[in-house]
Amino acid sequence: MLMHEIHQRERENLKRLIDHLPEEERELLLRIFDTFLECEEHISPEGLQEALVQKGLKLPLEQIREALELFCRLGFAQRKEFLGQAPVYEHRHLGEHHDHLICTKCGRIQEFYLPHLEALQEEIAKRYGFKPLDHRLEIYGLCDKCQAARARPALPLVLVSSGERVRVERFVGGAKMQARLADMGIIPGEELEVINNCGPVIVSVKGTRLALGQGLAQKILVSPLD
Repeated sequence: MLMHEIHQRERENLKRLIDHLPEEERELLLRIFDTFLECEEHISPEGLQEALVQKGLKLPLEQIREALELFCRLGFAQRKEFLGQAPVYEHRHLGEHHDHLICTKCGRIQEFYLPHLEALQEEIAKRYGFKPLDHRLEIYGLCDKCQAARARPALPLVLVSSGERVRVERFVGGAKMQARLADMGIIPGEELEVINNCGPVIVSVKGTRLALGQGLAQKILVSPLD
């Protein structure tokens, strides 16, 4: 079935389920739904609001959130909360399942489906006498674009994603700053693990957690260990 035929079928299904609502409210929901269906990728309420504005329909953000939650309750959408990101929504295709690759740098979400992976999960559940009802697989890391953008000998520590291990290459700063970092155990050649880079950059140095301001982390040049 072609995509526009699927969307038309979904629209008719929604129209039937909200037929009890006042005509004005029903038509508004259908307009929001049409725009939502056109966004095949995951979309935030803010993203849907912007897409609606481009179609000449300006609505309060709370009204858009309510519409998306209604689509979820009726089985037309799914609300996803990926680690470290605001909630997003996607079209729920009946009878279909997929998993996700999430870039911790740019936030890009890539869907994927591997039949043999699904079969392996079924086999694992069967082996342990478990009846699976639902599951989700999320793999966090760096997408190809973010990796390509960072393909250089060294980059500022502030650009490193949480969970990565890096090696200190050099510093951009004077002797006073370097002495301060040395007192903290951060010297060229030392390996660091980035715990969190939202706000102060939290790193682990030989098992000790340190908090570095964004300005200071900008002056520490590192290279990925992988």
